[in-house]
Parts: sequence; C-alpha cells; structure tokens
Amino acid sequence: MKFNRIGIAKRLILAEKYKQAKKLLIPLAKQGNAEAQLILGYLYYGGDPEMSAKESEYWLKKSANNKHPEAVALLANTNYKKGCWSSVPSTQKAIKQLEWAARKGSAEAQRSLACAYAHGEVVPLDNNKVMYWDELAAKQGLAESQNDLALMLLSGEGGKADIEQAIYWYEQSASKDHNVPHAQWAAEMLASIYMGEFDTQYLNEEKASYWQARASYLSTLSFRSHPDWFYK
Repeated sequence: MKFNRIGIAKRLILAEKYKQAKKLLIPLAKQGNAEAQLILGYLYYGGDPEMSAKESEYWLKKSANNKHPEAVALLANTNYKKGCWSSVPSTQKAIKQLEWAARKGSAEAQRSLACAYAHGEVVPLDNNKVMYWDELAAKQGLAESQNDLALMLLSGEGGKADIEQAIYWYEQSASKDHNVPHAQWAAEMLASIYMGEFDTQYLNEEKASYWQARASYLSTLSFRSHPDWFYK
C-alpha cells in the first residue's frame, strides 16, 4: 500500500506535530522531492519552534534549485536577518524571481507582484499591472487577490468601474469557508453592494440579508494560518 507521506505530513503540521511531520518529510527531501523541501523550509514560518533560519533557507534553496515556484516565491520575499517574510518584494532581484515563479503558476508570486505595483516602491505604480497579476492569482482561488481585484473593479481603479465583475470576485472569495477572514470581508462588501451603497440599481434586501448572515457565520470560523499552496 502506497502512503501519501506529504499529505500525512501536512495533517501532522496542522495538528502542530512537527517532529512527526519532519520524520516523513526529511527522507523525501533528501531524495530530491521539491515539495517536501518546500514544506520543510516553510516550517520556520509555519509554526515549528525548532526550525532554524539556517535550516529553513537550506531546504528552500534546495526546493528552488529544483524549480519549485512556491519555494522561489517564498525565498524572494524572505528576510532571514529580520526573521520575517512579506508579500511586498523589496528588491529588483526579488521582482525577477517573482516574475519567474508567477509565470510558472505561483499564486503567491502573482499576488506579490500585484502588491509591488500597488505600492510603487521597487517598481513604478501601475494599476493595470496590479489588476493583471491579481486576476491571475484570483483565478487560482487566492482570496486576497479576489478581494483586491473586486475592490478595484468596484471603484474603477485601473479602468472603468464594473460592479457586476466586482460582485463575481467577491462571491468567489465569500463562498469558501476556509478563506476567513478574507471571505468575511467579501461577504460584508456584498451586503453593502446589495444595500445600494455603491449603486441603487443593485438594491436587493434579500441578497443583502443573505450576505450579512454569511459574514456573521464566517466570523465564527477559525482563521486558516498557512498559505493556499499548503492546502493543495
């Protein structure tokens, strides 16, 4: 019988049983499994108090050398000297790494590039590029990008306002229980739209009530603490 060791390791990590998870992951990582290497490297930020910055960097670089897009994206946004990572890249080198990872399908990298163009510190402010990268991430189910894209469409940032499309992306975010707190915020925005706060033609008391109730329900759920890729 073949066991999904990575799947089991992820469940152990969710249960905060890091030592047991690493016993499954390290042999795979040593055999060159890029996914196992990524997860081991991520544990430095994912809750394991025994994972050092040095060990984390070692495994992430192994995974990145094996061309895992999420490892490249995480390394691009990591500052081991400060012991933190950010969704906003701080160097041109990071931008180039993120562009590679984003084109290989990393939703986190796509999101980071959208943040970079929204902040305008390392690259020029560019709402069109914000929308481009956020839409790619949103299509992969990344709630943060779904919400930000919806807000830009609602306000007309980066082009003409499109409330129908804003509703679509807010619904995508608000419909998933695991997207808390992003889903809750999306549900609250939908309630506001159907209360006629943005355009009275969308006034609909029944839908406003539904999304208010949905937001209230979502507020009772626990926060999902790991990145989206971890749950796939």
